[in-house]
Order: sequence, then structure tokens, then C-alpha cells
Amino acid sequence: MSTDTERWPPSATAYAKAPGIVREIGWTAQAAADKPFGTTLGREFWLRKAALLDRIALAEGAEGRGHDATGAAEHAAARLMDVDDTDVICDPRHYVRQQYALWADEQ
Repeated sequence: MSTDTERWPPSATAYAKAPGIVREIGWTAQAAADKPFGTTLGREFWLRKAALLDRIALAEGAEGRGHDATGAAEHAAARLMDVDDTDVICDPRHYVRQQYALWADEQ
């Protein structure tokens, strides 16, 4: 049986292998710009975007700011859950951290 920490890793564990925030901003912007008209963006885009926004919200929250970033992170996390068509009931940002950690381990 897994513990809550394994199932819902803390952000430091989930994002341990993540590239820098500026690099991820560049990646998400480029992926969105390169998307052919009329096509949808895939799971990797939504996972990386949700993780990026979660990391920004965490950083801003640590500084006592971040209400806008928190809302954006929650919205992106909910979008990832929609893409995954998951029936998991949890904090959407915890879901992002779990899925990002699993994805990063496979890279």
C-alpha cells in the first residue's frame, strides 16, 4: 500500500527533475505557436503547462503573492484532468504533481 506522500508527492519531489521555469515557459509558448490550425494540443502540453503554472503559483505563494497564479494553476490542472478523463477526486494541483512526477520518471 502506498502512502499519501507516494500517491500525492510534495511539490519539491514532483518537480525535482523539472527544467527551469523560464525554459518551460519557452517550451509551452513554442508548442502552442507550432500547433497547426484546427488541431488540439496533446497531453504532454497540458501536463507541462499545468506543472509550470503550479510551480509559478507555489513560488509566488511563498512570497505572499500569487492569487492570479493560483487561479491559473487551478484552471490548467482542471484542464489536464479533463484531458485525462479521470474520475480521481482530489485537489487538481495534487493530481498535476503526481502525474508530472510519473511522467518525469519516464523521460
